[in-house]
Amino acid sequence: PTVIKLNEAVFTVGAAVLEQYQEIKSDRRVLDFSDLESLTWKLLTDPAHAAYMQARLDARYRHMLIDEFQDTNPLQWEIVRAWLNAYGADHQRPSVFIVGDPKQSIYSFQGAEPDAFFASRAHFQKRVQNDGRSAFHAEELTVSFRSTPDVLKAVDAIFSAPHRFAGLERESR
Repeated sequence: PTVIKLNEAVFTVGAAVLEQYQEIKSDRRVLDFSDLESLTWKLLTDPAHAAYMQARLDARYRHMLIDEFQDTNPLQWEIVRAWLNAYGADHQRPSVFIVGDPKQSIYSFQGAEPDAFFASRAHFQKRVQNDGRSAFHAEELTVSFRSTPDVLKAVDAIFSAPHRFAGLERESR
């Protein structure tokens, strides 16, 4: 009972802090990074705005490089996917080059999930299979200069465990 009451109090205080934070942002007419992610997703998926947003992005970008993709959260991946999916089979869609290593995903406290890396890979493999015009190449590097062989062996053992990334190779949520 005491633990339950403590948790209830923490949630009550947390909700009040978040409510106050939202009010301060509103009063100051500012947005935080989470707001920007959410609003971007809404613009790119809302039929009333998506075509305009895509046209604006198309005018500027022909190639997309996403580095440290393992630190992408599901909403960020959905933003990229919504933009690229709007092209359909159009040849004008930008080329995409993704760099990442799920074993180095360290931003889970910000919502990053290795799922997004695997989902992007499955997405692009499927796109290439469906249109036959794109090129897909995945390069897995097997050499590391950042850690000792013992550390790499331990990391590989953890990641090879069958439960570690069970089901993460699905295309998307």
